[in-house]
Amino acid sequence: MGESISLSPALENYLEAILNLSEKNGTVHITDLAEYMQVAKASVSQAINTLVSLHMIKHEKYGPIEFTLLGKREAEKIREKHCILKRFLVEILQVNPHVAEKDACLMEHVVSEGTLEKLITFLQSQLQEPLHRERGIEKMSKAQVQSLNELRPGTKGKVIRVAAQGFIRRRILDMGLVPGTEVSVEGVAPLGDPMEIKVRGYMLTLRKSEASHVFVEVTEYARS
Repeated sequence: MGESISLSPALENYLEAILNLSEKNGTVHITDLAEYMQVAKASVSQAINTLVSLHMIKHEKYGPIEFTLLGKREAEKIREKHCILKRFLVEILQVNPHVAEKDACLMEHVVSEGTLEKLITFLQSQLQEPLHRERGIEKMSKAQVQSLNELRPGTKGKVIRVAAQGFIRRRILDMGLVPGTEVSVEGVAPLGDPMEIKVRGYMLTLRKSEASHVFVEVTEYARS
């Protein structure tokens, strides 16, 4: 992963927030960042000035916040660390995703690169095994295990595996679709895409291309 630049936890949080917002909205302004992080605009301005002085970002008065190559690389490393820690907490330790999100935020600032490398190796050995070897899935019939995109409205089940990698996997896990989670298919758009899924009491919209990576043990089939 390379050696990280020494930044305070607060500045690391700003870089990660800018990265998330830029991917979501395309452009990021001081007001957007203040709202996202729930802090005063004066605090954001001070942090931005510091990041400009460190050559992490570029920012003209009243203009958008933009990454330098150095800043984007560092932001991606910070977020990668966060995601790896969250995956470990959720998928290995079975921590509630909301709690894991908060804990990963705290842990990412103190975990060394050496420890993180070992954690990555461990996760790869534990989470990338063939489907039939995970959580006793070999004992289930094919009819019991289906990808989420195959399920009809009214079907309920439990997530047993997320097979995607990279950004798609991170997006799916961030939605709360982690192993052990109960899900219910509530509806499908008239043209068949996207799907509306109920997870932990709230509704989310998922494209079928994303849902195809989520494997579910069906606990209740839709009524005819």
